[in-house]
Amino acid sequence: KSEGMLFIYQFSSAVNFWMKNTLIPLDIVFISEDFTVVKIHHAVPCTQDPCPLYNSGQPIKYVLEVNGNLTVEYGIREGESRVEIIR
Repeated sequence: KSEGMLFIYQFSSAVNFWMKNTLIPLDIVFISEDFTVVKIHHAVPCTQDPCPLYNSGQPIKYVLEVNGNLTVEYGIREGESRVEIIR
């Protein structure tokens, strides 16, 4: 339940994600190079084109996908800089 997938980009840039053929709702957390939460989308599965795009809104370096509403459960909010990436 508290696991996720972390995407790390080589360079910071604005990005889009989509949920085509995803089976469960996910929270998409866009994180800047300085580990600030830039944007959180509560995304739902999409089975037919066109699927909605979930945009970072500004340059980011990391995207974390976790189970839907996990950000609410853990109190993670946009603008927070408490994200810690452990490699």
